[in-house]
Amino acid sequence: MSSCDATALQDLLRSGLDDQVAPALSAWIAVDAQPRAIAAVGDATPDTVFDLASLTKPLVIVTQAMEDVTQGRYGLDDSVLFANGQTRTYRQLLGHRSGLPAWEDLWAVATAALPNWRPGEPDVWRVVEERIAGLLESRVETSTVYSDLGYIQLGRALERTHGKSLRDLYRRFGPVRRAAPTGECPRRRASLQGQVHDLNCWVLGGAAGHAGAFGSASEVGEWALDLLRAANGRSGSLDSGVVRDFWSRENRSAPATWVLGWDTPSPSGSSGGQFMSEEAVGHLGFTGTSVWVDPACGFVAVLLTNRVAGPPGSQDRVRAFRRKFHDEIRAHFDLN
Repeated sequence: MSSCDATALQDLLRSGLDDQVAPALSAWIAVDAQPRAIAAVGDATPDTVFDLASLTKPLVIVTQAMEDVTQGRYGLDDSVLFANGQTRTYRQLLGHRSGLPAWEDLWAVATAALPNWRPGEPDVWRVVEERIAGLLESRVETSTVYSDLGYIQLGRALERTHGKSLRDLYRRFGPVRRAAPTGECPRRRASLQGQVHDLNCWVLGGAAGHAGAFGSASEVGEWALDLLRAANGRSGSLDSGVVRDFWSRENRSAPATWVLGWDTPSPSGSSGGQFMSEEAVGHLGFTGTSVWVDPACGFVAVLLTNRVAGPPGSQDRVRAFRRKFHDEIRAHFDLN
């Protein structure tokens, strides 16, 4: 990695710190499918671990599904069984086209059904799965609705397929040490650091299909780079055809931009900025995390922040900074 590139990256992150995007920011960049720069500012070092929030979806669930499809454990059009006997396919759940709503207050669901419940207990999972099943429409929706609930169900399906918990399948769920703090949780009456920020994930024991994974910028970057190399047929650890199938634009349902487990650039206002190619895929996390992969130029950009620990208005600030971040770093590497 070049010290010049790292300096440029650090200067860009420092501008985000100055703009109060977050108290801690870290980033990792690859160009031409090779690592080029890593930097951190504020309350972070390059080794700081962040609550990845919804990056858990592609990092854990989607990657495991890619491996399973490669190994023939199931196909994308095979069914996932819900608690009430209804089914949806892996393809529908991965692509956010199951008919499930975006979110449900699982704290309230558990509290209404169970006295003195504890996070992650079997009875908590039972009432949550029953609630998710009850929210399914009588028909399959063809429209796309980004849904945490669908990925919670996918996580359970993977656990049953493998006979292991998500923690055993992927060991980067919290609690972890040296994590960037993510602010106060009123319901838990605690200041969070190394414990999952997402309250629904905490209700489910801290490891679920939609959230709960932690990682540093370099760990996320190396994972994304492996996918990129596989997609480009350059000896990644996954089957190149399967990765390309997941990223295929044929999986989009217009006007939505989602493929299988990944977003693609929107016509305007994309978090990846204005220069991502039509081949690019990305994903965001509520805590202020993101990853974008552009196979056209071998570009990977990981941006991790703890914007939820910052002052009010951080969601708008991080939204604007993400676009600036990707545009300016691509300009530095002459990728525009």
